[in-house]
Amino acid sequence: MADVDMARATARIELVDYLPGGRAIYPVEIQGELVWLILRGEMSDRLHAEMNEYLDFITGRGLWLQNWDVAPGPTQLRHAV
Repeated sequence: MADVDMARATARIELVDYLPGGRAIYPVEIQGELVWLILRGEMSDRLHAEMNEYLDFITGRGLWLQNWDVAPGPTQLRHAV
């Protein structure tokens, strides 16, 4: 397993104008980063800012635990069990 610098791991929310399939939210995961895309209008600006502050706090202190697949190839959507 490759070393992933957890201090560099990030998580954030971005508001977008369009998501396919009528979705309101869509997680995008790449090595070292998790971005939640949320359809604009589904989350207030205040909540968006506060959630990003919380995500910055927990990732900045190494409290965010994420296991990224180190196998080569495209990122796979993984569901929690």
